[in-house]
Amino acid sequence: MKKIYLLWIPVLCLLWRCNENDHMTWKSKGGVYFEDYSQEADSLQYSFRITGLERDTLQLTVKLQGALLDRPMNFRVVTEEGSTAQAGVHYEALKDNYIFPAHQPATVLPVVILKKGEELDHKTVLLKLRLETTTDLDVALPEKCYVRLLVTNQLLKPAYWDVSPLPIYFGAYSQVKHLKCIEIMGHDFPLTQGELVNYGGVQAYTYWMRAGRAVCNYYASHIEYDEKGNLITTWEPL
Repeated sequence: MKKIYLLWIPVLCLLWRCNENDHMTWKSKGGVYFEDYSQEADSLQYSFRITGLERDTLQLTVKLQGALLDRPMNFRVVTEEGSTAQAGVHYEALKDNYIFPAHQPATVLPVVILKKGEELDHKTVLLKLRLETTTDLDVALPEKCYVRLLVTNQLLKPAYWDVSPLPIYFGAYSQVKHLKCIEIMGHDFPLTQGELVNYGGVQAYTYWMRAGRAVCNYYASHIEYDEKGNLITTWEPL
């Protein structure tokens, strides 16, 4: 009987090692997540009014958790319940799969948005996207697998305005002032706070401070009112 038990020991050890290897393989499977976006807030806001386009492509950053891939692998993005944007009307239909390149820590997800007719002149639509697990890649961080994208042809206050340096540099927000900022700067504010902070490289804060001063100087010599009839007064940019 003892001999039988001894014969089983190597077999059990082999099975244990196989299970351990399977577990390690599963654990080493890479996962993807959106770096800058979350389910809790409107991640991105896009207005065709600023660009003057009828079709544009947004590049959403998708990051990899785990070791870099040794070969390209598939990841998937789907629309989430609650979206009001319609495929073919407000955005181009998503692909079944997207490719995450080998040896790269991040890639971009292109989302093509559309403006057909005048619907978005008086309406804002919501496109909710969600990363989904594939046979190649998991979803790494459940709280960072969502993007909420607002699309319109109206002027929108940047979602990060009140939690960024912008109130210091540009004062209280109004749509009239927003348009003047675009006129003076020659461009709109970036889509995300991360892009704002990194705008122009290491001199980003200096750039926004100077832009805020230019807008403030304009209102120091011009009497204008915002969309609610309030006088736009000067502020004290740094």
